[in-house]
Amino acid sequence: MAEKRKYNRVSKKCKSVVESMEGVTFSTAHDISEGGMFISTPEPVHPGSTVDIEVYISPEETITLKGTVRWIRKHEEGDKKAGMGIQFIPTTQEIEKLKKAMLK
Repeated sequence: MAEKRKYNRVSKKCKSVVESMEGVTFSTAHDISEGGMFISTPEPVHPGSTVDIEVYISPEETITLKGTVRWIRKHEEGDKKAGMGIQFIPTTQEIEKLKKAMLK
């Protein structure tokens, strides 16, 4: 199957906090790109939900982004963790900060 991704992904993992109308989820961000990221969590938020994501680049530095949950995986499937795919709502300045931090 051909890859449909618009942006290249970086396979770094960062601690993150996801806030939505459903509550707060402490999680890990994976596979980060300019367009979005995967959030590993046993409590994914419903698809279509708008979320605020705080990504810990280091213990002293965070980046806050907005996004929309595009899909969820409720249970682990083999080596694929439970979680959700987030598409960023464009905020150019914050996405640029994230890109620079991921390429360090």
